[in-house]
Amino acid sequence: MSALAQRLNRPIVAIVAVTAIAAFPRFTHLSSPPGFVFDEVYYPKAGCILIGWSDDVCHVDSDDEKYWREHKWDVGSWVHPPLGKWEIGLGIKAFGMNEFGWRFTSALAGTLVVTMTAGMAQLLFRRPLWTFLAGLLIALEHLNVVMSRTALLDVHLEFWVVVGFLCVLLDRRWIDRRSPPANDLDPAYGGPATDPPLVGDEQPVPPTERAVTYSPVWRPWRFASGAAFGASASVKWSGAMALFAAAAICFIWEISRRHRGETTWRGAFGRALLREGFGLALAFVVTPIAVYMLVWVPWFHHFGWSWHDWWDNQAATWRYHSSGLQWTAIDPKTGSATPTHPYYSRPWTWILMLRPVSFYVVDDGPNIAQVLGMGSPALFWGNLLALAYLPFAWRRLRDWRAGFLLLAFGLSYAPWFAVSRPTFFFYVLPLTPIMALCVTYLLIQLADARIVVRDRVTGAIATHPDTGEPAVSTYRLYLPFVIAYVVAVVLLFVWAWPVLTAGKITDTHWRAIVWFTSWI
Repeated sequence: MSALAQRLNRPIVAIVAVTAIAAFPRFTHLSSPPGFVFDEVYYPKAGCILIGWSDDVCHVDSDDEKYWREHKWDVGSWVHPPLGKWEIGLGIKAFGMNEFGWRFTSALAGTLVVTMTAGMAQLLFRRPLWTFLAGLLIALEHLNVVMSRTALLDVHLEFWVVVGFLCVLLDRRWIDRRSPPANDLDPAYGGPATDPPLVGDEQPVPPTERAVTYSPVWRPWRFASGAAFGASASVKWSGAMALFAAAAICFIWEISRRHRGETTWRGAFGRALLREGFGLALAFVVTPIAVYMLVWVPWFHHFGWSWHDWWDNQAATWRYHSSGLQWTAIDPKTGSATPTHPYYSRPWTWILMLRPVSFYVVDDGPNIAQVLGMGSPALFWGNLLALAYLPFAWRRLRDWRAGFLLLAFGLSYAPWFAVSRPTFFFYVLPLTPIMALCVTYLLIQLADARIVVRDRVTGAIATHPDTGEPAVSTYRLYLPFVIAYVVAVVLLFVWAWPVLTAGKITDTHWRAIVWFTSWI
């Protein structure tokens, strides 16, 4: 490898490069389409109100909006906590109450999501190539681009969720560096994230537990993670789902670290709970609540520090989300139950990408301009294969990275199935960085897979009769498929670009991009 190649083959180069790639589609012509798109009729107005501008400037026109401004210091978006609206308001404060101003912080948050996803990939895979690829999957992911160019709350929620999981991985590295070297050999907890062994190779024998050299309470990255997840819940309450997933993962890791030698799983559970329970509660219960309350301080100041009014506001928000929205309503003409919104979709349909959301459309006959909140088929459908492989890798290869990805996705996704209120496809956005990491993990396995000849009797790797070396082929059988997949990701993004940014195209071109009637 040349000196130039060595300088470029660094994590920081990969992260900076993929961040620059992500910024281009997010900031290019950010003011297009003009006007308020989809639910931008709520959040930019709310952000404008929070920074103290007038009704005229904030486009607070209707009596309903003026009522909410007086009684909720918001508009119809009062049913969500204020942090995301404050972030949108900062862009308005900097650039004015215009399309670029109210979308600026969304584009910035979406770009930083790519940066943080690449950072997670580096901690997991420790190779700049895969760091870059994981970031690229999000940089060119259709739904992420659409949401980064729209002043909605979800990309701000996604940003804090990714920061939270990044801090979880940083906490793992922090504890590994302060634990005895023998811990790095424990396959249950996992040491340095090197390339996983070939299928069937022997694993290291777990060493006996030694004393650790850290405080079980003061774990700075764990507290940072709790703060980030508190911020995510301060954008939307659904951020608490990722908080639950992170806390569960951290506790499972602590149990696994203690399950060594003659320690049973029951004993490891008790020891982890006794030693780590207080610190986990401080990081993932007390800290998020403190952040959540801190976000509401301006609201308290505005309404005279009334705890009663604040609690009534929280209760009204709960009632709205639990019973204020309905999936269907009775059509008075036909007497049948009909959807109350054409783009409602059940959570199980999200990863299949069955019902994307149209944010904006202008159809003048021969031409059409649309913003379609669809996902990347390469990522969403590729993730289905990755999710099928991860349990095998976690169990058979005893690879902690597979377990982390499976739990981070599953525990963040599963609570949505208990949500009774109507949901939309774009609620899946915070899960897409985990999807990118899952797919990257599968691609690594495919790219590194080689043909291995084994002894029929013992199952051990055979010896090459001519060289005396292990009979392992140097040919990477599936590498061409990996390359083809990456090319497909890029081509699909370029192909779909017009319907992600309201580019005017012919109806024929539009039909070639919008493949299914359920996507319309």
